[in-house]
Parts: sequence; structure tokens; C-alpha cells
Amino acid sequence: MTDFTGGVLSAIKEFDMLPSGSRVLVCLSGGADSVSLLSALYELKDSLSFELFAAHYNHRLRGGESDGDETFCREVCDKLGVPLFVGSGDVSGEAQRRSQGIEECARDMRYAFFYETAARIGGARIATAHTADDNLETVLMRIARGTGLKGLCGIPPVRGDIIRPLIYLRRRDVEEYLSFRGLSHREDSTNAEDGHFRNIIRHRVIPALSEYGFEPAAQAAEMTRLLREDESFLEDLADDFIKTHPVLKASELYALPFSLSSRVLRKAAGRDLSAEHVRAVLDLAGSGGPSDSLDLPGVTVRREYDSILFGKAEELSFEPFAISPGDSREVASIGLRISAAEELWTGEINKSFTELVFKSDTVCDKILIRPRNTGDFIRLSPSSGQKSLKKLYIERKIPAHRRSAVPVVSDGCGVLGVCGIGTDLRSRARKGDNVIKITFAEIK
Repeated sequence: MTDFTGGVLSAIKEFDMLPSGSRVLVCLSGGADSVSLLSALYELKDSLSFELFAAHYNHRLRGGESDGDETFCREVCDKLGVPLFVGSGDVSGEAQRRSQGIEECARDMRYAFFYETAARIGGARIATAHTADDNLETVLMRIARGTGLKGLCGIPPVRGDIIRPLIYLRRRDVEEYLSFRGLSHREDSTNAEDGHFRNIIRHRVIPALSEYGFEPAAQAAEMTRLLREDESFLEDLADDFIKTHPVLKASELYALPFSLSSRVLRKAAGRDLSAEHVRAVLDLAGSGGPSDSLDLPGVTVRREYDSILFGKAEELSFEPFAISPGDSREVASIGLRISAAEELWTGEINKSFTELVFKSDTVCDKILIRPRNTGDFIRLSPSSGQKSLKKLYIERKIPAHRRSAVPVVSDGCGVLGVCGIGTDLRSRARKGDNVIKITFAEIK
């Protein structure tokens, strides 16, 4: 017989599941797997110095059978002296309200209860009774439905606060252990039905593979162990790329191997994008256009010149206003304080053009600070000729959603200058001229 408790201990040590002083919450359904897990951890709790608790969730889906499971779990925990937390919910009704399948809703409600309970007892690790057979079933289901490397990694031994100490033990190991210890358990009648995909895999596909002498659960356990190493390596590469590229460049992203670019995109988007959606984003990155966007489930992806950004762009703008020497106004929507002064010009040019100076006697009527208007143009040098602000903004690679946030200084005769770009030739000043100076300062 397999050393069942030794197998549990081996997994705990290999994956550092239970540091000394931990609290462990066993998810107890009453089935064979969870009863064996509770019993094995009970045997180990003193030597490994952790506190043991249990939680049972009554889904109310099988009438008296569900209530019987709850009663059984109470009796088991009373016998061992393990504190038990019990939750329940109307899964069927909640599934209708959420427009979810029964199984998906049941899992969500069950795990919500487990997480809440773990928090109540002080950040406990949540121990689930997934075995090597569960891992095999999961891998086969994912292959049938379509998956990538991450899906082929199967059920992880540790995921956040969730630990799976039985992950390398077989279902037959569980049965032998329960028999040896004289422990009873509850059977879920739905496990015998072939109405669920997992049961079809369990009852038909795996036995067919085993007829040829294969040990598919053991082989899947080794395969997933190796593939998790590969997955971890690629995930680390993706993390490193993001750390060194705080802004994703479309050209650099497009040049990456798909195995890396797909992971970078999923991390940057903060969600599990499908392969189809990843390819759509990469097509956007490789399109070469100055700006475009793509709406995916839960996220909008934008290309702005050579940058890939996530989330809808907020259109920035401000209301036009007149300004005279001595005036100062804070424009919060674009983060600038704009001031005007009259002085003799020293001839010193502000190369970032956050200060613009205009010869006073060339200004027509009042000065207006405003966003760009259709048809606006400026002449920045004798050799350049007139150029539309629209074309100039594109050349300067100002994103479309920010163009209306660029302050334009104008008067009754047209554009005098543009913040960050320069002044029109008609109002260009020389040293010693009386000038009107417009200053653009970031609001701190």
C-alpha cells in the first residue's frame, strides 16, 4: 500500500505549502478525497506545527442527500475535534439570477465561502482534495476543448492561498487509505452519471487508455510537473520584458515570439485573453497605422503611433478663454497654469516652447487660449511654409485624444503660437522688443 500520509507530507514539503505556524482550512465535502485529506493533515498537524480547521458548503442541490453530507461532515469533525464552519446557499436560484451554469455558480459560491472563512480565522491556507486523477481529467478536458501550454499544466499544487496536498496521489491510494484507517465517507450520486463531461472522461476515456497498460494519471502528473517549469520560465521572461518596457512599443511587441508576446499582452491587459484576441492585438501592433483601437471583452486596446495602451482614451480638452497681460489661470483639465505678462524681450528662447513671446504691436485684438480649430495653420520658419496644425500634430506624434488639450494662442488674425511647438513668423520678436509673454506651467 502507498504511504498515503508520506505522500501528503512529500507534496507539502516540495511546494512549501505549510510554513510552521500556519492555519489550514480543509474544504470538506464528505467525499472520499476530502475525508482522506482531513485525516492525513490531522495526523501531521502536530509534527508540522499548524492549526487545522474545516469548511463545508451545502449547495442545497440534492435535497436530503445534501443535508446528509452536512450532517456527516459535522460528525467527522466532532470526532476529531476539528472546528468546522458550514455555509449554504440557493445555488439553483443564484445561477438563474447570474445567468450562469449550475456547476459554475456552485463553484463560485463555494469558493467565496472558503475565502471568507479563511480570512475569518486569520489568513488560513485553503486545502482542497484534488488528486492526480483529477489532474488527468482536467488535462484531458482542456485538450478536448482546446488549450495552450498553461492549460496543459493541469491543476497547480499551489495557487495563491490554495494548496493541494493530494495532487500526486491516486484515487486508488485514497480508497486504500480509507480502508486501512476504517474511515467512512459519502458518495455523491451525481458522480455516477454520465451527464457531465468530466464523468464521461472519468468513466469512459481513462478506462479505455488504461486497458493498454498505460498509467495515464502518473504520466499526466509528470507531464504537468515538467510543463509547469516551462510555463514558469516563460512567465518570468514576460515579467522581465514588462519591467524593462513600461510602455509597450508596438514594433518591439510584434517582433517577439508568440509564446512571449501572448504572455506579455495578457499580463499588461490584466486578464486572460484568448489566443484569438492576442492575435488581434498583435495584428493591431503590426498594422503600421498611427492610431487605432480594438474592443475586446472587458478591455479596449489602443495603438498610438508605436505604443500599445490598454483602456479607453479619455478625450482631453478645455474651454477657450481670453487672456491679457497680468492674468493667470489654472486649467485643471489639462494640468496647466497659463499666465500672461508684458515686458521687454531679452532674446532668450525657451527651447521647450513652454514660454511663447509675441511682438506686442503685431497682436490683433484680444489674445485667446483655445484648442485647435479645423483649418488652423502656422508658419514656423521662412523655409517651411504654412502647415496645418492637424498635420503638425500628426508629425509630432501627438495622440489623437490629446490634441484638443494642446493650448493654441490666437488673436483676431489667426494662430500666434502653439504650446510646445513654437510661434508664427508674423509675431516673431527681436531682442529689446515689447512683447507679450505667455507661460505654460505644469500644476504641481
